[in-house]
Amino acid sequence: MSRADELILQVLNQLNLQNETFETKYNQINEIVNSLQAINNQAAIHQKTTGTISERLCEFGLQAAVPNFYKKIGNDWNWMADFSIYGHPFNLLISVKSFKAKERLIVSGSGNNLSPTIGWGLFNDPDEWTLDRVKSYLYRSFVAIYMPISLYTQLAQPVRELKNINGNLFIRDLGLFIQDLRKATQNNSIDISSI
Repeated sequence: MSRADELILQVLNQLNLQNETFETKYNQINEIVNSLQAINNQAAIHQKTTGTISERLCEFGLQAAVPNFYKKIGNDWNWMADFSIYGHPFNLLISVKSFKAKERLIVSGSGNNLSPTIGWGLFNDPDEWTLDRVKSYLYRSFVAIYMPISLYTQLAQPVRELKNINGNLFIRDLGLFIQDLRKATQNNSIDISSI
């Protein structure tokens, strides 16, 4: 078992979530992250471990919403994204980051509207989310970025109201991830025009 999985299991046990569904676990993401932060405050969690933890938490949402038609992207292509969801007409990519977007998020993804990208992260720095910077994600074919509600509420109104290529809100609360994927699901694939 990896260190990331050990820490997640420890927190799930603390929160009495170890035997719950993926959806129930995902719906407690803020509590899970707060518990992991408390562990990190006692002894810093290695950056690579934090990245793996973020992927696992995102995967809770994928398991709840689209369990039969997503896959983890292999090492040869993980510079582009971490997960791929079978889509119509093309696949949807999910790029997972931990607390900082920096340049790593914006250079991930396909860069092509035919196979757009969702950014998913436990981001915590409002300075990374100015209107000009957020607009640049649209040019890189991102269709949504999911972040904790604690950060989302700190963003300027024009950033929160920015629309994606489909006319939907671009910046979104992590809590909407499962719901949004389910709404866009048709015949075991994602209709990317609905994201």
